[in-house]
Amino acid sequence: MNTQVLILTSIYDFSTDLVCLLLKEKDTPFLRLNKESFSDYRITLNPVEQILLVEVNKQKYEISSSLKSIWFRQPVFLRNTPHTPLSVEQQLSRSQWSAFLRSLSVFRNAAWMNWPQSTYLAESKPYQLMIAKECGFKIPSTLVSNDAENLKFEFPNNAIIKSLDTILLRENNDCLFTYSTLISSSILDDTSTLTAPLMMQEYIDNKIDYRVTIIGNTVVTVKILSGGVGIQEDWRMTPKQNLSYETCRLPESVELSCLALMKEMNLSFGAIDLLENHEGFYFIEINPTGEWGWLCDTDRNIDQIIASWLLNS
Repeated sequence: MNTQVLILTSIYDFSTDLVCLLLKEKDTPFLRLNKESFSDYRITLNPVEQILLVEVNKQKYEISSSLKSIWFRQPVFLRNTPHTPLSVEQQLSRSQWSAFLRSLSVFRNAAWMNWPQSTYLAESKPYQLMIAKECGFKIPSTLVSNDAENLKFEFPNNAIIKSLDTILLRENNDCLFTYSTLISSSILDDTSTLTAPLMMQEYIDNKIDYRVTIIGNTVVTVKILSGGVGIQEDWRMTPKQNLSYETCRLPESVELSCLALMKEMNLSFGAIDLLENHEGFYFIEINPTGEWGWLCDTDRNIDQIIASWLLNS
């Protein structure tokens, strides 16, 4: 089978399921490769000729330089949290399959969502903030440091702390992850040196959260509320049944800044988090592989927009 669309994802990515169903309805020749199943596939890549041969359940697929698009949906293994420590063989396997994913950059003439190098760079939160500032956004005062004394000096009152990268850890049978957290900097020991750097930001109060999902030049924006009002801490800590998502349009200048950010970062997909208070809109972060399935409804057909982009770009 000569494949037009290649999807690189995970068996746990249910948002991808929605797009795959649409591609099937359109009789699109596509191939979905789940990173957890790579060892079950028979794969041969000829990088010079740009030919990829894949056998899945005795079904053979051929991908050539005429490939239309690649959806780089799940680019990393490192955030998986296995129940038991990985064996040496498993560690070797993961490292080499990660390198294989990067090797698919040989299909440079295909439309990528997103180009691998752009994805990796865009996942750097400090880099995002620098580019967002250049694109016209307000940015909360931010420091990245392991110097508790300096952080306390720069943020003498309340501040937001967050990780530099997504944290998914395992302790015994428990899976641990973190949210952005509002703290008083007084809890920091003046003389301490933190064991790892963290990001500390100015606390923006009386704010409303926005999630802006961009596919190509299409912008889908929702205002995130609880009980009809804004949420003063990380909205992800609010029970889902208490959240509402209100479809809206951003002011033209803010929307143009979002599109400029996407262009500057060479992204065709991005999930942008913004805050609004009485001083205007603030950029918080962009996720180049952000989740969107929870936003889909009849007014926000993000799955259809992605499927259309993969077919027509």
